[in-house]
Amino acid sequence: MKKNKEKIYIQKLLVLCSVIGLWVFTSSCDDDNENGLQFGNPEIVNIVSLGDEPAINEGFPAELVRVEGTGLNDMKEIIFDGTVNTFFNSTLNSNVALFFNVPFDADQGSRFGSQTVTFTNLFGESVSTEFTIKQPGPTLTVADTFSPAKGEAGIEMRAFGNWFFNVEDVLIDGESVGDFTVVSPQEILFTFPEGKTETTEFTVVTAGGMVSKDLPIVGGIVEVLFSDFDGNGIPNINNNYEPGGDWFSYGDNIFEIANGLGVDGSGGAEIVWDGTGSLGFTGSGHQDVAPVTTSTDSENAFILLDINGDDYPGTVLEFILKDATTDTWIFKVPLTGSGWQTLRLRMSDFGFGFDVGNQGMGDPNPATLVAIRMQISQEGGAGAVPSGYRYDNLRLEVLELD
Repeated sequence: MKKNKEKIYIQKLLVLCSVIGLWVFTSSCDDDNENGLQFGNPEIVNIVSLGDEPAINEGFPAELVRVEGTGLNDMKEIIFDGTVNTFFNSTLNSNVALFFNVPFDADQGSRFGSQTVTFTNLFGESVSTEFTIKQPGPTLTVADTFSPAKGEAGIEMRAFGNWFFNVEDVLIDGESVGDFTVVSPQEILFTFPEGKTETTEFTVVTAGGMVSKDLPIVGGIVEVLFSDFDGNGIPNINNNYEPGGDWFSYGDNIFEIANGLGVDGSGGAEIVWDGTGSLGFTGSGHQDVAPVTTSTDSENAFILLDINGDDYPGTVLEFILKDATTDTWIFKVPLTGSGWQTLRLRMSDFGFGFDVGNQGMGDPNPATLVAIRMQISQEGGAGAVPSGYRYDNLRLEVLELD
């Protein structure tokens, strides 16, 4: 009898353990489902790029994309072209979407064009789809683009930038330099051609596009950009043009720097005198900078400025040059014509002090030029009301001999 009771007890215990085991397994599966762990093959419908030009199953390096499909929340890894592992933030995933930035690492074997992307989840189940990595156009660095900084016939030069892949040609003034070497995706080696006497246009052409930039010449004409009001120019006068910053105005005027005021709707500046105020002068300019040229030849030095005075007929523009000795030089220009035009003012024509006619005190020295300022001539308070102009692309052109 005792043995039978023990046998029945053991049977009941086994049944209870079976029930508990089944409950634990079921609870575990429920927890897995609640935590997003779902068995089943993932499926990919589309990969949508979210850049400036949204596209399906194609995009540029580093561009954010959204993967659309099902079974995507348990993803473990994403591999491009069988070699390039892609970083993604799994906490941003859902069952129907995940996000990542298109990878591109030349050292790992990244390439442009159509390639297979394989998605593998935590359970080892994979799905693959095709994606095209588009090649960006090349770029050139804003500062220190060339080494040496100036071209000279027969001299080996280096140009620095990015995306120098599949380079088709390197041009000077539209003509091929012939042989060139792509040292890296950021550097090109070439020889400067013979026969050039002034600033040239350097161009890199790749399968992704082309980019150009002025290249100054040793013993030639050099153009120095002070500012295009779009963030380019002498570095220490580019500070977003905030109040109290390096660009400023003075006197009785209304002054603004903003997008849309420049050539072709680019960034530019506008200065206006409306006849109010009592100071009798009005102007704008930038804080002093270090001299930008070694040339001392004022006969072959010019101030260039794109200007538009359509809204303010009768305006007389004044240019003020300041050199390192704090001397000032002036030149006046009545604005004529219509639309955007480029003023080109020879430095030797400027008068000393604030007298255009004072030509007996020598000429301003380009090598000591530290500031250029633009004013409106009020002619003793009797200028045209309102007077004003928009301006853009302030630059210096000089003939340098070394």
